[in-house]
Amino acid sequence: MPRRYISSLKTGEVVEEVFLVLKKEVKETREKKPYLNLQLTDKSGSIEARKWDAAPQLCDSFNRDGFIKIKGVVETFNNTLQIRIIEISPVPDSQVSMGEFIPSTEKNITDMMNELKQLIRTVKDPYLSKLLNAFFSDESFCKVFSTAPAAMQYHHAFLGGLLEHILSVAKLAISFSNHYPAIKRDLLVTGVILHDIGKTRELSYERSFQYTDEGQLTGHLISGVLMVYEKASKIDGFPPDLLNVLFHLILSHHGEYEWGSPVKPGTPEAIALHHLDNLDAKVHAATRAISEHKDTGSSWTEYVKMFERRLYKK
Repeated sequence: MPRRYISSLKTGEVVEEVFLVLKKEVKETREKKPYLNLQLTDKSGSIEARKWDAAPQLCDSFNRDGFIKIKGVVETFNNTLQIRIIEISPVPDSQVSMGEFIPSTEKNITDMMNELKQLIRTVKDPYLSKLLNAFFSDESFCKVFSTAPAAMQYHHAFLGGLLEHILSVAKLAISFSNHYPAIKRDLLVTGVILHDIGKTRELSYERSFQYTDEGQLTGHLISGVLMVYEKASKIDGFPPDLLNVLFHLILSHHGEYEWGSPVKPGTPEAIALHHLDNLDAKVHAATRAISEHKDTGSSWTEYVKMFERRLYKK
């Protein structure tokens, strides 16, 4: 029997399926009775679920990031689908296929990597070319880079998302530099390709998307600068000024202090990188929010935190 994915669920249906537990909270009703408040997920999306009158032994029988099989009824609350759970049973990892639970890019990863490497070959500056090749001639790095998500949520939050995002922004950067000849094309393209490489160390994605210890302690901006420094220090004669400007591209790409940038963009290339990166992330997040919104009777999505508003769907 084919699997029922969250994205296909409709109100009133009885669902009996295995899900990954993304969030688990034990709460109490007004009558002080315990109930489970869960967020369940598969590769198509996530959904809130509740199990009323949850006995303590049931609450303790599984953990967040574990798999459970549930039987429940799909209901609508505040125009949002949720599941009222009737039965829960834990499921061992050995009985599930991880590909059903972790979202992945719909594009071909091999094709995208080949396109990115072709783009890298257009960088003529000898030091920037050597730096990019130091990363992308490393098969182990390429494997991680091409698998990693670009974020925990909001934009490109799926396996292969980092590669898809970088390639998209790199294409925008080439068009942008053609339109503005004063922009240093090779510098901008290199900054685009390297600005988020720290996410290969910041995020863990073996089961669900989580921050690593390094991600929690330093974040991808600092990790990215360290990774670039490690490679550049092995390239004879790499110009210190060029390296500092490249560090600046990485450190300033969030654009504002309140968005996590330790410095604001201070070069034309850094300004361009920030806005192109932000454009790609937000357009992707908006189109995804619209496509995943399940209330077909509404012309508007639910409130989208990234935009601090609802989005018009028609």
